[in-house]
Amino acid sequence: MNDEKRRAYSIIFSFGIVSLLGDIIYEGSRGTIPEYMKFLGASAAVVGTVMGLGELMSYFSRLLGGYLADKTKSYWLLVFLGYGLIIAIPLIPLSEVLGLGWALAATLVILERLGKGIRTPSRDTIISFASKSIGGGKAFGIHELLDQIGATLGPLLFAVAIAYFGNFRYAFYLSFIPYILLVFTLIYLRAKTKLPEEMTNNKKEENKGSKVLSRRATAYITAVGINALGLFPASLILYLAGETPEVKAMGPWFPPLLYAAIQLIDAVFALAFGLLYDKYKFRVLFFPFTLSILIPFLAFQRSLAMIVASALVFGLVLGSQESVYRAAVGDLTDRSIRATAYGVFSTMVGLGSLGAGALYGLMIDLNAPIWLSGAYVLATQLLSVSLLAYVSKTK
Repeated sequence: MNDEKRRAYSIIFSFGIVSLLGDIIYEGSRGTIPEYMKFLGASAAVVGTVMGLGELMSYFSRLLGGYLADKTKSYWLLVFLGYGLIIAIPLIPLSEVLGLGWALAATLVILERLGKGIRTPSRDTIISFASKSIGGGKAFGIHELLDQIGATLGPLLFAVAIAYFGNFRYAFYLSFIPYILLVFTLIYLRAKTKLPEEMTNNKKEENKGSKVLSRRATAYITAVGINALGLFPASLILYLAGETPEVKAMGPWFPPLLYAAIQLIDAVFALAFGLLYDKYKFRVLFFPFTLSILIPFLAFQRSLAMIVASALVFGLVLGSQESVYRAAVGDLTDRSIRATAYGVFSTMVGLGSLGAGALYGLMIDLNAPIWLSGAYVLATQLLSVSLLAYVSKTK
Protein backbone atom coordinates (compact mmCIF):
# COMPACT_ATOMS: atom_id res chain seq x y z
CA MET A 1 0.00 0.00 0.00
CA ASN A 2 1.47 3.37 -1.04
CA ASP A 3 1.61 6.47 1.18
CA GLU A 4 -1.38 8.15 -0.51
CA LYS A 5 -3.66 5.20 0.13
CA ARG A 6 -2.34 4.78 3.66
CA ARG A 7 -3.09 8.43 4.38
CA ALA A 8 -6.55 8.10 2.86
CA TYR A 9 -7.45 5.13 5.04
CA SER A 10 -6.03 6.91 8.10
CA ILE A 11 -8.27 9.95 7.57
CA ILE A 12 -11.36 7.88 6.79
CA PHE A 13 -10.93 5.58 9.79
CA SER A 14 -10.12 8.53 12.07
CA PHE A 15 -13.34 10.31 11.20
CA GLY A 16 -15.16 7.00 11.41
CA ILE A 17 -14.12 6.61 15.06
CA VAL A 18 -15.20 10.16 15.90
CA SER A 19 -18.53 9.59 14.15
CA LEU A 20 -18.95 6.29 15.99
CA LEU A 21 -18.74 8.06 19.36
CA GLY A 22 -21.02 10.86 18.19
CA ASP A 23 -23.61 8.40 16.94
CA ILE A 24 -23.70 6.55 20.25
CA ILE A 25 -25.03 9.81 21.68
CA TYR A 26 -27.32 11.39 19.12
CA GLU A 27 -28.44 8.32 17.17
CA GLY A 28 -28.89 6.52 20.47
CA SER A 29 -31.24 9.27 21.59
CA ARG A 30 -33.21 9.47 18.33
CA GLY A 31 -34.87 6.13 18.99
CA THR A 32 -36.07 7.48 22.33
CA ILE A 33 -36.89 11.12 21.52
CA PRO A 34 -40.25 10.45 19.74
CA GLU A 35 -41.54 8.42 22.70
CA TYR A 36 -40.08 10.91 25.21
CA MET A 37 -41.74 13.84 23.44
CA LYS A 38 -45.00 11.92 23.45
CA PHE A 39 -44.48 11.43 27.21
CA LEU A 40 -44.02 15.21 27.50
CA GLY A 41 -47.33 15.81 25.69
CA ALA A 42 -46.42 16.13 22.00
CA SER A 43 -48.75 14.85 19.26
CA ALA A 44 -47.67 12.86 16.18
CA ALA A 45 -47.76 16.03 14.05
CA VAL A 46 -45.56 17.83 16.60
CA VAL A 47 -43.10 14.94 16.75
CA GLY A 48 -42.93 14.65 12.96
CA THR A 49 -42.55 18.41 12.52
CA VAL A 50 -39.90 18.80 15.25
CA MET A 51 -37.85 15.91 13.93
CA GLY A 52 -38.27 17.20 10.38
CA LEU A 53 -37.37 20.74 11.48
CA GLY A 54 -34.31 19.33 13.23
CA GLU A 55 -33.26 17.66 10.00
CA LEU A 56 -33.94 20.88 8.11
CA MET A 57 -31.74 22.78 10.57
CA SER A 58 -29.07 20.11 10.20
CA TYR A 59 -29.15 20.29 6.44
CA PHE A 60 -29.85 24.00 5.94
CA SER A 61 -26.97 24.98 8.25
CA ARG A 62 -24.69 22.97 5.99
CA LEU A 63 -25.05 25.75 3.43
CA LEU A 64 -23.31 28.05 5.89
CA GLY A 65 -20.88 25.34 7.00
CA GLY A 66 -20.02 24.48 3.41
CA TYR A 67 -19.60 28.11 2.34
CA LEU A 68 -17.35 28.87 5.31
CA ALA A 69 -15.29 25.74 4.68
CA ASP A 70 -14.70 26.66 1.02
CA LYS A 71 -13.87 30.28 1.83
CA THR A 72 -11.81 29.99 5.03
CA LYS A 73 -10.42 26.43 4.87
CA SER A 74 -11.14 26.29 8.63
CA TYR A 75 -12.16 22.65 8.45
CA TRP A 76 -11.08 21.70 11.95
CA LEU A 77 -12.72 24.70 13.62
CA LEU A 78 -16.06 23.84 12.03
CA VAL A 79 -15.66 20.16 12.93
CA PHE A 80 -14.95 20.98 16.59
CA LEU A 81 -17.84 23.44 16.84
CA GLY A 82 -20.26 21.01 15.26
CA TYR A 83 -19.32 18.04 17.40
CA GLY A 84 -19.29 20.22 20.53
CA LEU A 85 -23.01 20.96 20.17
CA ILE A 86 -23.80 17.27 20.71
CA ILE A 87 -23.84 18.22 24.40
CA ALA A 88 -27.48 19.26 23.81
CA ILE A 89 -28.52 15.57 23.97
CA PRO A 90 -27.47 14.84 27.58
CA LEU A 91 -29.26 18.06 28.58
CA ILE A 92 -32.67 17.03 27.15
CA PRO A 93 -34.05 15.77 30.53
CA LEU A 94 -34.00 19.38 31.74
CA SER A 95 -37.34 19.60 29.90
CA GLU A 96 -38.83 17.30 32.51
CA VAL A 97 -36.79 18.47 35.51
CA LEU A 98 -37.66 22.14 34.93
CA GLY A 99 -41.27 21.37 33.97
CA LEU A 100 -40.97 23.07 30.57
CA GLY A 101 -42.61 20.28 28.56
CA TRP A 102 -41.70 19.27 25.04
CA ALA A 103 -40.71 22.81 23.91
CA LEU A 104 -37.27 22.73 25.56
CA ALA A 105 -36.66 19.18 24.35
CA ALA A 106 -37.54 20.28 20.83
CA THR A 107 -35.12 23.23 21.08
CA LEU A 108 -32.26 21.00 22.22
CA VAL A 109 -32.99 18.47 19.47
CA ILE A 110 -32.79 21.26 16.88
CA LEU A 111 -29.61 22.68 18.47
CA GLU A 112 -27.84 19.32 18.19
CA ARG A 113 -28.93 19.11 14.55
CA LEU A 114 -27.46 22.59 13.97
CA GLY A 115 -24.12 21.25 15.13
CA LYS A 116 -24.32 18.34 12.71
CA GLY A 117 -24.97 20.76 9.87
CA ILE A 118 -21.99 22.93 10.74
CA ARG A 119 -19.48 20.06 10.86
CA THR A 120 -20.67 17.79 8.05
CA PRO A 121 -19.53 19.69 4.91
CA SER A 122 -15.97 19.99 6.27
CA ARG A 123 -15.87 16.33 7.25
CA ASP A 124 -17.37 15.09 3.97
CA THR A 125 -15.10 17.32 1.90
CA ILE A 126 -12.02 15.93 3.67
CA ILE A 127 -13.24 12.38 3.01
CA SER A 128 -14.01 13.24 -0.62
CA PHE A 129 -10.50 14.59 -1.24
CA ALA A 130 -8.89 11.72 0.65
CA SER A 131 -10.85 9.08 -1.27
CA LYS A 132 -9.34 9.90 -4.66
CA SER A 133 -6.89 7.01 -4.44
CA ILE A 134 -9.37 4.36 -3.21
CA GLY A 135 -12.77 5.39 -4.65
CA GLY A 136 -15.47 7.63 -3.21
CA GLY A 137 -18.04 4.87 -2.81
CA LYS A 138 -15.64 2.73 -0.82
CA ALA A 139 -14.47 5.67 1.31
CA PHE A 140 -17.95 6.83 2.26
CA GLY A 141 -19.01 3.22 2.72
CA ILE A 142 -16.21 2.57 5.23
CA HIS A 143 -16.98 5.79 7.08
CA GLU A 144 -20.67 4.94 7.21
CA LEU A 145 -19.91 1.42 8.44
CA LEU A 146 -17.96 2.77 11.42
CA ASP A 147 -20.54 5.50 11.92
CA GLN A 148 -23.34 2.96 12.06
CA ILE A 149 -21.57 0.76 14.59
CA GLY A 150 -22.06 3.69 16.96
CA ALA A 151 -25.57 4.26 15.65
CA THR A 152 -26.40 0.63 16.44
CA LEU A 153 -24.77 0.58 19.87
CA GLY A 154 -26.38 3.88 20.90
CA PRO A 155 -30.05 2.84 20.70
CA LEU A 156 -29.19 -0.49 22.35
CA LEU A 157 -27.55 1.32 25.27
CA PHE A 158 -30.54 3.64 25.57
CA ALA A 159 -32.91 0.65 25.52
CA VAL A 160 -30.92 -1.12 28.26
CA ALA A 161 -30.79 2.05 30.37
CA ILE A 162 -34.53 2.65 30.03
CA ALA A 163 -35.33 -0.96 30.90
CA TYR A 164 -32.95 -0.94 33.89
CA PHE A 165 -33.78 2.46 35.39
CA GLY A 166 -37.44 2.52 34.38
CA ASN A 167 -37.33 6.10 33.04
CA PHE A 168 -35.90 8.18 30.21
CA ARG A 169 -33.81 10.66 32.18
CA TYR A 170 -30.92 8.43 33.21
CA ALA A 171 -30.51 7.15 29.65
CA PHE A 172 -29.88 10.72 28.52
CA TYR A 173 -27.59 11.47 31.48
CA LEU A 174 -25.41 8.44 30.71
CA SER A 175 -24.65 9.88 27.27
CA PHE A 176 -22.29 12.36 28.98
CA ILE A 177 -19.75 9.49 29.09
CA PRO A 178 -19.35 8.99 25.31
CA TYR A 179 -19.50 12.78 24.87
CA ILE A 180 -16.40 13.24 27.03
CA LEU A 181 -14.64 10.42 25.15
CA LEU A 182 -15.58 12.06 21.84
CA VAL A 183 -14.06 15.41 22.84
CA PHE A 184 -10.76 13.86 23.92
CA THR A 185 -10.65 11.62 20.82
CA LEU A 186 -11.23 14.61 18.55
CA ILE A 187 -8.43 16.56 20.23
CA TYR A 188 -6.07 13.62 19.73
CA LEU A 189 -7.08 13.19 16.08
CA ARG A 190 -6.64 16.88 15.39
CA ALA A 191 -3.04 16.59 16.54
CA LYS A 192 -2.29 13.38 14.61
CA THR A 193 -4.34 13.66 11.39
CA LYS A 194 -2.86 15.53 8.42
CA LEU A 195 -5.27 17.01 5.88
CA PRO A 196 -4.81 16.08 2.20
CA GLU A 197 -2.26 18.38 0.59
CA GLU A 198 -4.74 19.57 -2.06
CA MET A 199 -6.95 21.07 0.65
CA THR A 200 -4.26 23.28 2.14
CA ASN A 201 -2.26 24.21 -0.97
CA ASN A 202 -4.93 25.02 -3.55
CA LYS A 203 -5.48 28.76 -3.09
CA LYS A 204 -4.09 29.56 -6.54
CA GLU A 205 -6.01 26.75 -8.18
CA GLU A 206 -9.38 27.31 -6.59
CA ASN A 207 -10.15 30.34 -8.80
CA LYS A 208 -9.86 28.19 -11.91
CA GLY A 209 -12.82 26.02 -11.01
CA SER A 210 -16.50 26.56 -11.71
CA LYS A 211 -18.34 28.68 -9.16
CA VAL A 212 -21.79 27.27 -9.91
CA LEU A 213 -23.29 23.80 -9.83
CA SER A 214 -23.51 22.04 -13.17
CA ARG A 215 -26.86 21.07 -14.67
CA ARG A 216 -26.26 17.42 -13.83
CA ALA A 217 -25.35 18.24 -10.22
CA THR A 218 -28.44 20.42 -9.86
CA ALA A 219 -30.68 17.71 -11.28
CA TYR A 220 -29.14 15.10 -9.01
CA ILE A 221 -29.46 17.19 -5.85
CA THR A 222 -33.08 17.97 -6.77
CA ALA A 223 -33.77 14.26 -7.28
CA VAL A 224 -32.36 13.44 -3.83
CA GLY A 225 -34.46 16.20 -2.26
CA ILE A 226 -37.66 14.87 -3.84
CA ASN A 227 -36.69 11.35 -2.77
CA ALA A 228 -36.41 12.62 0.82
CA LEU A 229 -39.77 14.40 0.50
CA GLY A 230 -41.46 11.06 -0.19
CA LEU A 231 -39.41 8.99 2.28
CA PHE A 232 -41.48 7.96 5.31
CA PRO A 233 -39.40 9.09 8.34
CA ALA A 234 -37.85 6.74 10.89
CA SER A 235 -39.24 8.92 13.70
CA LEU A 236 -42.81 8.16 12.61
CA ILE A 237 -42.05 4.47 12.14
CA LEU A 238 -41.04 4.47 15.80
CA TYR A 239 -44.09 6.55 16.74
CA LEU A 240 -46.44 4.04 15.08
CA ALA A 241 -44.58 1.16 16.73
CA GLY A 242 -45.16 2.79 20.12
CA GLU A 243 -48.92 2.83 19.47
CA THR A 244 -49.23 -0.91 18.85
CA PRO A 245 -50.69 -3.08 21.66
CA GLU A 246 -47.60 -5.30 21.66
CA VAL A 247 -45.20 -2.40 22.32
CA LYS A 248 -47.49 -0.87 24.92
CA ALA A 249 -47.36 -4.20 26.73
CA MET A 250 -43.56 -4.54 26.38
CA GLY A 251 -42.70 -0.99 27.41
CA PRO A 252 -40.86 2.01 25.89
CA TRP A 253 -37.58 0.12 25.42
CA PHE A 254 -38.75 -1.43 22.12
CA PRO A 255 -38.67 1.68 19.83
CA PRO A 256 -34.96 2.35 20.47
CA LEU A 257 -34.28 -1.35 19.89
CA LEU A 258 -36.10 -1.12 16.56
CA TYR A 259 -34.07 1.97 15.72
CA ALA A 260 -30.91 0.00 16.48
CA ALA A 261 -32.04 -2.57 13.90
CA ILE A 262 -32.41 0.21 11.33
CA GLN A 263 -28.88 1.39 12.03
CA LEU A 264 -27.48 -2.16 11.86
CA ILE A 265 -28.96 -2.70 8.40
CA ASP A 266 -27.60 0.70 7.37
CA ALA A 267 -24.12 -0.33 8.57
CA VAL A 268 -24.16 -3.68 6.78
CA PHE A 269 -25.33 -2.35 3.42
CA ALA A 270 -23.57 1.04 3.32
CA LEU A 271 -20.20 -0.45 2.40
CA ALA A 272 -21.79 -2.91 -0.04
CA PHE A 273 -23.61 -0.08 -1.83
CA GLY A 274 -20.40 1.95 -1.81
CA LEU A 275 -18.42 -0.79 -3.54
CA LEU A 276 -21.20 -1.25 -6.09
CA TYR A 277 -21.26 2.49 -6.72
CA ASP A 278 -17.55 2.58 -7.57
CA LYS A 279 -18.25 -0.05 -10.22
CA TYR A 280 -21.68 0.88 -11.58
CA LYS A 281 -21.96 4.58 -10.56
CA PHE A 282 -25.42 6.17 -10.79
CA ARG A 283 -27.22 2.97 -11.81
CA VAL A 284 -26.89 1.77 -8.20
CA LEU A 285 -29.05 4.68 -6.99
CA PHE A 286 -32.17 3.45 -8.77
CA PHE A 287 -32.52 0.66 -6.20
CA PRO A 288 -32.90 2.80 -3.04
CA PHE A 289 -34.97 5.41 -4.87
CA THR A 290 -37.47 2.75 -5.94
CA LEU A 291 -37.37 0.89 -2.62
CA SER A 292 -38.50 4.08 -0.84
CA ILE A 293 -41.99 3.50 -2.25
CA LEU A 294 -42.60 0.44 -0.05
CA ILE A 295 -42.09 2.08 3.36
CA PRO A 296 -45.40 3.97 3.87
CA PHE A 297 -47.38 1.08 2.39
CA LEU A 298 -45.94 -1.16 5.11
CA ALA A 299 -46.00 1.34 7.98
CA PHE A 300 -49.62 2.39 7.49
CA GLN A 301 -50.77 -1.19 7.98
CA ARG A 302 -50.27 -0.27 11.69
CA SER A 303 -49.48 -3.84 12.71
CA LEU A 304 -46.21 -4.43 14.55
CA ALA A 305 -44.95 -6.94 11.97
CA MET A 306 -45.53 -4.54 9.07
CA ILE A 307 -44.05 -1.60 10.99
CA VAL A 308 -40.92 -3.67 11.70
CA ALA A 309 -40.77 -4.56 8.00
CA SER A 310 -41.00 -0.87 7.07
CA ALA A 311 -38.12 -0.15 9.48
CA LEU A 312 -35.93 -2.79 7.84
CA VAL A 313 -36.62 -1.38 4.36
CA PHE A 314 -35.88 2.11 5.68
CA GLY A 315 -32.50 0.81 6.88
CA LEU A 316 -31.64 -0.29 3.34
CA VAL A 317 -32.52 3.13 1.92
CA LEU A 318 -30.60 4.88 4.70
CA GLY A 319 -27.53 2.77 3.96
CA SER A 320 -27.53 4.21 0.45
CA GLN A 321 -28.40 7.75 1.48
CA GLU A 322 -25.49 7.96 3.90
CA SER A 323 -22.90 6.48 1.56
CA VAL A 324 -23.45 6.53 -2.21
CA TYR A 325 -25.78 9.56 -2.21
CA ARG A 326 -22.87 11.51 -0.69
CA ALA A 327 -20.21 9.94 -2.93
CA ALA A 328 -22.12 11.03 -6.05
CA VAL A 329 -21.93 14.69 -5.01
CA GLY A 330 -18.12 14.52 -5.12
CA ASP A 331 -18.23 13.00 -8.60
CA LEU A 332 -20.54 15.72 -9.94
CA THR A 333 -18.96 18.87 -8.50
CA ASP A 334 -15.81 20.93 -9.00
CA ARG A 335 -13.27 20.85 -6.18
CA SER A 336 -13.46 24.64 -5.67
CA ILE A 337 -17.11 24.51 -4.55
CA ARG A 338 -17.34 20.97 -3.21
CA ALA A 339 -18.05 21.87 0.42
CA THR A 340 -20.73 24.31 -0.75
CA ALA A 341 -22.19 21.58 -2.97
CA TYR A 342 -22.40 19.25 0.03
CA GLY A 343 -24.19 22.04 1.87
CA VAL A 344 -26.74 22.49 -0.94
CA PHE A 345 -27.19 18.73 -1.21
CA SER A 346 -27.82 18.39 2.51
CA THR A 347 -30.21 21.33 2.60
CA MET A 348 -32.37 19.73 -0.08
CA VAL A 349 -32.46 16.50 1.91
CA GLY A 350 -33.42 18.54 4.98
CA LEU A 351 -36.25 20.32 3.21
CA GLY A 352 -37.53 16.96 2.01
CA SER A 353 -37.27 15.48 5.51
CA LEU A 354 -39.20 18.40 7.01
CA GLY A 355 -41.97 18.08 4.46
CA ALA A 356 -42.14 14.31 4.84
CA GLY A 357 -42.26 14.49 8.64
CA ALA A 358 -45.03 17.12 8.69
CA LEU A 359 -47.18 15.56 5.94
CA TYR A 360 -46.93 11.94 7.04
CA GLY A 361 -47.40 13.00 10.68
CA LEU A 362 -50.60 14.82 9.70
CA MET A 363 -51.81 11.72 7.86
CA ILE A 364 -51.28 9.70 11.05
CA ASP A 365 -53.13 12.24 13.23
CA LEU A 366 -56.07 12.39 10.79
CA ASN A 367 -56.09 8.60 10.34
CA ALA A 368 -55.89 9.16 6.58
CA PRO A 369 -56.66 6.24 4.23
CA ILE A 370 -53.68 4.25 3.04
CA TRP A 371 -54.34 5.15 -0.62
CA LEU A 372 -53.52 8.79 0.17
CA SER A 373 -50.03 8.00 1.42
CA GLY A 374 -49.61 5.56 -1.47
CA ALA A 375 -50.49 8.17 -4.08
CA TYR A 376 -48.15 10.68 -2.45
CA VAL A 377 -45.14 8.39 -2.27
CA LEU A 378 -45.63 7.16 -5.84
CA ALA A 379 -45.79 10.72 -7.20
CA THR A 380 -42.66 11.87 -5.39
CA GLN A 381 -40.52 8.82 -6.08
CA LEU A 382 -41.45 8.53 -9.75
CA LEU A 383 -40.39 12.15 -10.20
CA SER A 384 -37.11 11.55 -8.36
CA VAL A 385 -36.36 8.46 -10.45
CA SER A 386 -37.02 10.41 -13.65
CA LEU A 387 -34.48 13.06 -12.65
CA LEU A 388 -31.99 10.36 -11.68
CA ALA A 389 -32.42 8.78 -15.13
CA TYR A 390 -31.51 12.13 -16.69
CA VAL A 391 -28.37 12.38 -14.54
CA SER A 392 -27.39 8.79 -15.34
CA LYS A 393 -27.70 9.27 -19.11
CA THR A 394 -26.18 12.75 -19.37
CA LYS A 395 -22.45 13.37 -19.51
